[in-house]
Amino acid sequence: MALSSEVDVETRREIEQCIDLELTDREKIYILREIVSSLPKTSDALKFRLSSRFVMGRRRPLKPQFQHGLAPAMRLRIDRLNTTDTAQALTDSLNKMVEKDSKGAMRDTFEEEELSEGMCAVLLSTMYLRARWRSAPTVLNGTHSFLDSDSAPQRTMRMIRINDIMRYTELHEWDAEAIEIFYATPGLSLLLLVPRGRSLRQLAGHVADTSIYHVLDRMYTLRVAVTLPLYTLRMTLLLPNKLQSMGISRLMDDSDAECNELRLSHAVQRLMFWQEAGRNAFKDDGIEWDEAPELELVVNRPYVFFVRWRNVTIMNGHFVL
Repeated sequence: MALSSEVDVETRREIEQCIDLELTDREKIYILREIVSSLPKTSDALKFRLSSRFVMGRRRPLKPQFQHGLAPAMRLRIDRLNTTDTAQALTDSLNKMVEKDSKGAMRDTFEEEELSEGMCAVLLSTMYLRARWRSAPTVLNGTHSFLDSDSAPQRTMRMIRINDIMRYTELHEWDAEAIEIFYATPGLSLLLLVPRGRSLRQLAGHVADTSIYHVLDRMYTLRVAVTLPLYTLRMTLLLPNKLQSMGISRLMDDSDAECNELRLSHAVQRLMFWQEAGRNAFKDDGIEWDEAPELELVVNRPYVFFVRWRNVTIMNGHFVL
């Protein structure tokens, strides 16, 4: 939406068809400000960082409505690089930007080979999320089997157990289950879609073709004890594939080698997500101190996850080993 003021008429039409809204630049500024201001804030129970950058050549002009309106509204930082620099120099510059935005947590986003043909414009998005659970988990003793695909070698992981009031539903038509676990920050939750078998392929296909509200509308509340793997997840998402699947193809068109029109030669989203026990976790003494759960669920196989903030998904992906 923010880039729509900088592109040609046909590309702007693709963007408007994708978001299904025809808005003036003033209306876009208002919406972007509202969206960004509604995102979660860092607190004692949550570390949340979101940064966006638009990197382009030093000489390319920008329209005032983008540079002074839409970009500030979504807190999109504009950086300039010498696009005639060597691939190594461009790689180093872009990697330093991501590293700075993630406070040093994410490095080596780009490789020199990816910039061997130069760049026109680069869109960078970095998100870091580390939240405390609403109910303090128990760190289970030892390691536990993780049931990956039948052909994969046997693997083990450290796990935690959380006993809390959650939301749950069975997805018989998908041969899966769904569980929503709540963080200490009100409005923040983790939704897991867990296949009954080891393969994630069919479940991922259903999720891609169906709105997540198909699951959320069916969920009900009960006390669940869920066992989860411990991990820190770093993901690199190539936004060109995502944009093209959404019907925005002209923005990534690389036929204009001279970059006369605004085109994204590279677009990357870096995500870092912590699923940890936290400083308030208990050691496993073999005693169940919480109320007896109505349901036990062991998540010891690949699954789909969504980090939800109120009614918005701010991060999603697949957990596999």
